Amino acid sequence: MGWMATGLGTASGAAEEVRARKELRAGAAAVRITPSLQRTVFIAGYENNRVAQSVQDDLWARALVLDDGRTRLAIVACDLIGLSHSRVRKIRQRITAVPPEQVLIACTHVHSGPDTLGLWGRNSLSTGLDPLYLDRLGDRIQAAVQSAAQALQPVTLSAGSVDVPDGYVYNSREPLQDKELTGLRFLNATGGTVATVVHYGGHPEVNKSKALTSDFVHYVRDAAERRFGGVSLFLNGALGGMVTPRVERHTLEEMVRVGEGVGRAAVQALEQAVPVPDPTLAVRRREVTLPLENNGFKLLLAGKVLDGEAPDNRFLTEVWRMDLGPICCVTIPGEILPRPALALKKEMPGRHRLVIALGNDELGYILDPEDFERELYKYEKSMSVGKQTWPLLHAAARELLGNGAVR
Repeated sequence: MGWMATGLGTASGAAEEVRARKELRAGAAAVRITPSLQRTVFIAGYENNRVAQSVQDDLWARALVLDDGRTRLAIVACDLIGLSHSRVRKIRQRITAVPPEQVLIACTHVHSGPDTLGLWGRNSLSTGLDPLYLDRLGDRIQAAVQSAAQALQPVTLSAGSVDVPDGYVYNSREPLQDKELTGLRFLNATGGTVATVVHYGGHPEVNKSKALTSDFVHYVRDAAERRFGGVSLFLNGALGGMVTPRVERHTLEEMVRVGEGVGRAAVQALEQAVPVPDPTLAVRRREVTLPLENNGFKLLLAGKVLDGEAPDNRFLTEVWRMDLGPICCVTIPGEILPRPALALKKEMPGRHRLVIALGNDELGYILDPEDFERELYKYEKSMSVGKQTWPLLHAAARELLGNGAVR
């Protein structure tokens, strides 16, 4: 598994690290996490025993480290189906450049990367996890954060939002979707781009071949990087039940079409972005304990097929609120559906509101309790921790949102 890191500038010693004046600094890095095909790689998505045979494009862990003189935060976006909260905790303990509790690890939820949850092994009763890959993954994520922290430099921030046009991603269940795409751009003192962040909700699942790929996400990031430079991160949004690419066939051509279409929207959002005058950082977290009501998940955990820990049939997870000036983000530990995501956005302050899916965990689908009872969402129910999941997560998010407001 090769790796590459990119970034600009370096920190200048302990005095710089503890400076009193508030000044936003940012550093970014990208590290390859493509698994070696010399080992069996079970691909996460669609069916069991889907073994990788080739690499269409590399998978990445892309890290953005932010520091305003009081708070240091790392955001890592990984081209993976998801990571359990217990796995995230283990990985965060390796990181020293940023306080481990200040590291957000989110996954793009690509369906053409290695199985990092365990559900797509040789058959339904055997795990698809590769312990060696997971161990090396922790090293790669640590390297990405370290490289990004070493590249910290003063930046200004711009933010913009647009709606993605129809024809690329849609809700195949019912016409309910968050079409908004938000772009953030961090610029250094000479006007160069350190990093861009693209936030948008959609399952990266055009590809159904046996090739490893970050799917349409690759082309979205490529569009941002070709236009602006720097390192681009993709953070997923309200992708559940089922917000998916609108394609006629699952081909490379359709993957490119969808990615370039969403990529044009990302470039538009970034071109129209306006400066954020006071991007002060703030992070608040709440741990949440969720009852495990899904008997299938219980069996998979007991059989060590599914990665994760649920002592006494209870999952420990977490919800974050991150503020960057007038930008408010709430992280949800799974695939949130549009209905609860849109309701949550209405409760959030700020000019730009991001509901970030698969933040520090992948619990499956996060449904509104009313949808939990509808036949339309029978599949999502089967891949959900339980009916109490969203009410408990929502309560934690509302508590965080009540602890002050952004401008």
